Amino acid sequence: MNGYIIELSYSCFGDSSDFLIWYEDENMKDRVYTSNGEVIAFSSEEQARKKAEKLGFETDETVFYDVERLFYWIETHSKEMDCNFLIDFWNLFSDIAYSIGKELEPVRTRRINRCYNKLFWGLNLPAVTPEGCEYEPIFTKRERKLIREIMRTGLEIFEKNYSWGD
Repeated sequence: MNGYIIELSYSCFGDSSDFLIWYEDENMKDRVYTSNGEVIAFSSEEQARKKAEKLGFETDETVFYDVERLFYWIETHSKEMDCNFLIDFWNLFSDIAYSIGKELEPVRTRRINRCYNKLFWGLNLPAVTPEGCEYEPIFTKRERKLIREIMRTGLEIFEKNYSWGD
């Protein structure tokens, strides 16, 4: 099974990082490695990769997530809306929540869908963006607040439901 290692960087805490194992399960659902209902984090990429190999995952890639930047974005109420950055965290937090039987957004409202879709279309992926066109989403203050709440919830779900791997 294919997967990859996720590095969650907390450079504000002395260049420390947590490492997770991400994979797609037999039902084609994205998830992170868990045990006893908790996300398992590793203190080094090497530990995570060794565990992934034991589990039968091929993990050639490491994907970097800048948690410090996310904290900063949430706390400063920045108007900057980096669609790649935010949708990557949104998807990761959804995968984490799903992996432990929780919901990132307990009720998926039209407002939430609209925010996610704006982020998605703001990626300007070649497969869905006509040549020569670019979509530059404009987010209202209310939408930015909602996205901040989702990011905060994702961080809380992770922080309250993880333990260290061996």
